Amino acid sequence: MYSSRILKYEGRSKFGSSCARILRAKSEIPAVVYGKESDVLHIKINSNEFDKKFAKFTDNTVLLLNDGMVEKCVFIKDVSENLTKKFIYHIDFYEVDRTREIERDISIKFIGASVGVKEGGTLSVLRNTVKVKALPLNLPEFVEVDLTPVKKGDQITLKDIVLSDNVKLSETDENLAVLFVK
Repeated sequence: MYSSRILKYEGRSKFGSSCARILRAKSEIPAVVYGKESDVLHIKINSNEFDKKFAKFTDNTVLLLNDGMVEKCVFIKDVSENLTKKFIYHIDFYEVDRTREIERDISIKFIGASVGVKEGGTLSVLRNTVKVKALPLNLPEFVEVDLTPVKKGDQITLKDIVLSDNVKLSETDENLAVLFVK
């Protein structure tokens, strides 16, 4: 199920810019893994494998770093890249405990065409994200909101957003409007 999220890594013991250049010349990316309850871990990742999968990642994609013995549950915190030469300098990963719920802002993906807009109304989007709480591996990368049934004068609030059973809304006011058509 999560095979597309698994990245293989190896530990590294040499640091500095010259060592990083040597790694990049071998098609490897220097990286670091850190978290609240773990020591900093310096690693290297195959750049070809990362490049193939990186286009599919969002800020809320949980990755599983695996060295053959240990699997770490992480988010990408930062990617330093050279856009002109099209290569990655360095990656920072943030490790989370897969057994503890976390809160994240998740993007809202609007789908469909509103009936109200087709009738000449104007769609006003007030929010593009929603705060949710879930175990890391249950965290959605985005939530979909279908605009098709929204008529002139209608609004969609946070409580109208459909989440899976293992994901909870974590907003203080679920009556806040996400969008409306007038």
